[in-house]
Amino acid sequence: MRQRSPRLVAASLTVLAAFNGAAMAQEETDTGATTAEDQEEDSVRKLDEVMVTSVKREQSLQDVPVAVTAFTADLRQELALDSLGDFARFTPGLAFSAGDDRVFIRGVGRQTNTNGSDPGVATYSDGLYDASTRAVSKSDFFVERVEVLRGPQGTLYGRNSIGGAINVISKRPTDTFTSEARVELANYDTVTAETAISGPITDRVRAKLGLSYANQDEGYFENVAGGPNEAGDLKTSYIEFQLEADLADNFSVWIKADTTEGDFLNRTTNLAGPYDVSPFPTGYLTPGPAFGYSQANLFLAGDATSNPGENDIRKFNVNTTTHSTLDDDFGFSAIATWNLENVDIKYLGGYRTYFYNSFRDDDDTNVLSYSFPLDPANPAAGEVFTGGPNCAFLQVAVGPICTPATVFPQRTFDYTEDKEFWSHELTAQSSGDSDLWWILGAYLYEENFLQESHFGNAAQPEILAPVGGPANPSGDYVTAISDINTKSYALFAQADYSITDTLTLTGGLRYSMDEKEGSEFLRVIAYGVIPGFTLGGSGNLTPALDLTSSTVSNSDAPGVASLVTIDPVTGLAQRDLSGEWDAVSGTAAIQWQPDASSNYFLRYSRGYKSGGFNAGGISQFPQTNEELLDAIEIGAKKSFSETFQLNATAYLYAYDGLQVPLDVQENGIQLTRFFNLEDSRAQGIELEANWTPTDALRVLATYAYNDSEVREACCFVDVADPLAQQPGAQPSGPASGGNQPQDLKGEMLPRTIPNKFGLNVSYDIPLGANGDVTLSGNYSWLDETYHGVFNRSYTQTPAYDQVDLVGLWRNPDDTLQVLAYVKNVFDEQGFDGATGTFRVQPAGVSQTLYLTPPRTYGVQLQMKF
Repeated sequence: MRQRSPRLVAASLTVLAAFNGAAMAQEETDTGATTAEDQEEDSVRKLDEVMVTSVKREQSLQDVPVAVTAFTADLRQELALDSLGDFARFTPGLAFSAGDDRVFIRGVGRQTNTNGSDPGVATYSDGLYDASTRAVSKSDFFVERVEVLRGPQGTLYGRNSIGGAINVISKRPTDTFTSEARVELANYDTVTAETAISGPITDRVRAKLGLSYANQDEGYFENVAGGPNEAGDLKTSYIEFQLEADLADNFSVWIKADTTEGDFLNRTTNLAGPYDVSPFPTGYLTPGPAFGYSQANLFLAGDATSNPGENDIRKFNVNTTTHSTLDDDFGFSAIATWNLENVDIKYLGGYRTYFYNSFRDDDDTNVLSYSFPLDPANPAAGEVFTGGPNCAFLQVAVGPICTPATVFPQRTFDYTEDKEFWSHELTAQSSGDSDLWWILGAYLYEENFLQESHFGNAAQPEILAPVGGPANPSGDYVTAISDINTKSYALFAQADYSITDTLTLTGGLRYSMDEKEGSEFLRVIAYGVIPGFTLGGSGNLTPALDLTSSTVSNSDAPGVASLVTIDPVTGLAQRDLSGEWDAVSGTAAIQWQPDASSNYFLRYSRGYKSGGFNAGGISQFPQTNEELLDAIEIGAKKSFSETFQLNATAYLYAYDGLQVPLDVQENGIQLTRFFNLEDSRAQGIELEANWTPTDALRVLATYAYNDSEVREACCFVDVADPLAQQPGAQPSGPASGGNQPQDLKGEMLPRTIPNKFGLNVSYDIPLGANGDVTLSGNYSWLDETYHGVFNRSYTQTPAYDQVDLVGLWRNPDDTLQVLAYVKNVFDEQGFDGATGTFRVQPAGVSQTLYLTPPRTYGVQLQMKF
């Protein structure tokens, strides 16, 4: 892989040479005699100019020296793009996994959602940082434009934009009174209704009120155990209010308040391999549920005794329904702009709070209970709780002192996020007509985040009253809680200087400092797995044991701010964490625009992501260092005529300290720890084309090639392959505790899609007095992709494609439109994530896949009054 960088540079230069050659040919045509193209100019649709604010000021998309993809509301309608996953299909380098709500650009993103960690792609709503991705998937009914900036945006965007940034711009209040409504009916019993009223209150004040409601009663995937179908099933409501006021001729204010509520059956994953039918699968603290299929006194929900996902990935078999709620989601944003003679001063501030809870089945089976068999009679078994001999021996020698235990393996996972965050940004930037443009800014962000993970088995009575600790009314066998406060500060400056009419230099610096502090809590309880207290040896006398004191780490380490204490009432161990990180990031670029249709740029950027914590595990090493990324980009944006544009970017990335979460065994339980990989590289090429050969026809195409490689990182254990026996394993160093570490050198970075292609073809059919029809077809293809730093078959998703068809009719005055669509026409199953789990019996690795929706279709009616 080390030989690919020269080839990439050569390919980049070839692309630029092709741009220049085509440009010269075009100039020769433009200076010649009248051509057929000139004669047919009136019959050719000219390309629309898209304005973006990606560099903190409004510019044409083709003039910005940054790799940007923009989706306007009209374009989203014509392509039927509803979600962040849809945007990813037509944005080079962008990947999104709905299964774990993580965004990646060029392979850079968030590897874990654990409290104390940060995303690698920053999302913004109207220029204000948003710690969630929900705003990006907001309906185009409320959103004017979505901009995806690729590559480190470490100067103007800063925090967590090491991979890029996504900015969502709302539709603002209108100057004249307008009202509109939209209703959509779709399969899976889906109904969506949206409405908005907008207009002036006075000559200087404008307002907008918008509401939406969505209800989908049927899920995409079938529960063969008899529970409701899951995935896609939802009920949501959204309300927003905007107020825009020109308080003076040179001073304006915009505010927005919004609130959301949601109720979801949002299954996004399914087990694709066989169940592990061993009594105690690796890492389990309670008996294995699938072991019960072969045991006496078996009770099930439904009658399936194997995993249906092996043969049909859209079928699953569980006795607990996935159910999530979003409550108390409220946000407030404000932008104030003061326009002085040659300087604009702007304040951007925002606040958001929400409470999210998810409850799901954590054993992937429908087993309710079974009898656990006793070990053969053995007077020397050493079972502590039965007085030495095991249960079967006592039954023979003494009498029915103990009997086989009844196991209730109904494992659940209850997850909660209670978050609030607010940000303030103050900038001053030049506004006059000058060769020098500059911006100065200061930024403050604060976040309070309470995260709770409850791994429960409340149906097992012994877990409610463990030995060695207080009562456990929640029924959790592992409780992991963290409460972290984050503060981030930054100062930044950037300037563009036009040294000639065609050549511009850019330079910018940002200093960032992040402070994180808080507490983490942990309680661990085991049932039947500890020697001397086993289910096979002690039967129904087997106790659940509180292992908290022997599980937590009492070692001093970076980030640890207190000793561990255990609450005698709750049984929770507690430890305080505190850390601070800072860095200087920035950019330097040169831009050459030899004519109005050409834009070439060479750009260096340094991105920074704060260090953080793996909070909630009270592990030996809770802290990770910051992550830095040095990027070089060479790009070209060229309009070869008024009907064809081609944008190309090539990039080289060098990582220092890439943050990767890996599972480890500490004190007998499996935890996730952050590691900083020493040296990693990435490189790629991105192409975007927009062609309108006739007034009726438009073709959009995107392609991305992305390659990455870990250069130096050793030595780590793959918990899905602890003995390093799977194909591709690279054992390194001695085995310890039954685990064989591996070298990661040469592995591709997670979620780096090697090749990706998107195509849209649309055709306009004018109907005169009856309006216009636009027929549109989408095709997207994603290459096979690894989703873990161990590049193995169980972390890889296969290549897949998708075809969509869209028809849009508008009446002549654009007050009425009807849209009909079929997405995923051929009902292909797509995947946006994969993980592996070590399986004892049958031996191997089971794969869990993150699923995309099947075929969906619907009709939408929109009216403007």
